[in-house]
Amino acid sequence: MQVLFLMADGFEETEFVTPFDYFQRAGIQVALASVSGASQVCGAHGLKIEADFALKGADIRPFDAVCLPGGGPGVQNLKASDAVEAVVRQFYGEKKWVFAICAAPLVLSKAGILGDRRATCFPGCVGELVCKEFSEDRVVVDANVVTSRGAGTAEEFAFECIAQLGGRDLAEKIRHQVVAR
Repeated sequence: MQVLFLMADGFEETEFVTPFDYFQRAGIQVALASVSGASQVCGAHGLKIEADFALKGADIRPFDAVCLPGGGPGVQNLKASDAVEAVVRQFYGEKKWVFAICAAPLVLSKAGILGDRRATCFPGCVGELVCKEFSEDRVVVDANVVTSRGAGTAEEFAFECIAQLGGRDLAEKIRHQVVAR
């Protein structure tokens, strides 16, 4: 299993680090694609990470899922990228997993993939979210899309993504390892 993280300056650190860490603990390979093409991406609160490669021109075929962390500035940068929209549409169309947390479901709205889906997002973004049915649930799974509310739900989001990729037993194994509730 392989997950492609789409990383843009201004990403919310918790919404990236928690899934990234838990995916690796679960044996899921992760790769970080820089949306801007820069080798380094800076989070909303100053965390700097090294991307594995630039999104533009990358071979994304091997990946089983794409993950979009939130964060206001980061999501604006994701939404501004035609390449991000194309990747989201491609993964959705190929029935691969699409994971988005906090404001990042707005990227899925812009890509037009939530029109017939139930979804959630950060409370301050509800008015912008275009989906079939909005939910206040902390994590929502509909077809091959997993959405979540924000930094405070990052752990639950990560476990649900792991469950969808590798099964509930694997998610529970990681939950036990990290002493999560």
